[in-house]
Amino acid sequence: MGSLVAGHLVCPEEDPSHYLAILATLSHNFFGRAILPQMPAHEIDLTAAAEQLGVHYQTAYKWVRSGKLPARRVGGRYVLDPNKVAAFGERRSMPDAVPRRRPRGGYEQLRQQMTTALSDGDESTVRRLAAGLVDNGVALTTVTHELLVPALLYIGSEWHAGRLPIWVEHRASAIVQRLLGEHDPNPRGRRRGTAMVAALSGDHHGLPTSMAAAALREDNWRVHHLGADMPADELVHFCEQHEVDLAVLTVTIPETRPLANETAERLEELGTRALVGQPGSTLIELQTMARDRNRQSPTA
Repeated sequence: MGSLVAGHLVCPEEDPSHYLAILATLSHNFFGRAILPQMPAHEIDLTAAAEQLGVHYQTAYKWVRSGKLPARRVGGRYVLDPNKVAAFGERRSMPDAVPRRRPRGGYEQLRQQMTTALSDGDESTVRRLAAGLVDNGVALTTVTHELLVPALLYIGSEWHAGRLPIWVEHRASAIVQRLLGEHDPNPRGRRRGTAMVAALSGDHHGLPTSMAAAALREDNWRVHHLGADMPADELVHFCEQHEVDLAVLTVTIPETRPLANETAERLEELGTRALVGQPGSTLIELQTMARDRNRQSPTA
């Protein structure tokens, strides 16, 4: 036990930390306020750590309590090594790799179920199938690539063949549009850059732009989604005003491809990298091309 000698608390040298809390209690009783022991000079408190990480105090506190952020208690409060705080912040800032998990039974059966549900307008089943995969770690881009796109292509081919009315295709597209909005990705970590996604004047198909925007967001891009039927001059002006790093132009009808290529050249001359959608290219390929293009100079 410690003892009071001439008004001072004498603590055994082998375990002084136990008596820091006693000192605070005695100080509170004698003077009406707590006097906490000073932390070592090389450490910081939790408030300073939260400021260093750019988060709210309660967020840093939760990380400490969960063991994610290393800390120790001194006199009833947490103190942290600023170097370890910096390392923790660096780990958090790294973009997550987009998961490529695959369901145990593969995608074929799920693809057939999704096609039937979209054809029938069964939105609850569409949501259930997508949520079951996303909740188990399958990337939204993979769900779109493996289930949604094949289903929509089948419905479109059936309409062109005269075996389905046009409203079935429109209804299915609207369901997918809402689904993408519900699962809009927002991964943690530092953004790769700022992207703009649009289709140019004359191309009225907005769903491909929504899919491209979702795929880029999932790959840690900050995305301005301008949708379909965008005038070329306005699109170029937008990229100039908003410091866009990468412009992605989707093309669904051949008539707009010359305008898309011309607009991409204008953007490159102004310092904005540009990608123009190609027939048969996938969203996963878009993610790869966007990363590669972002590493190159605009005119490369």
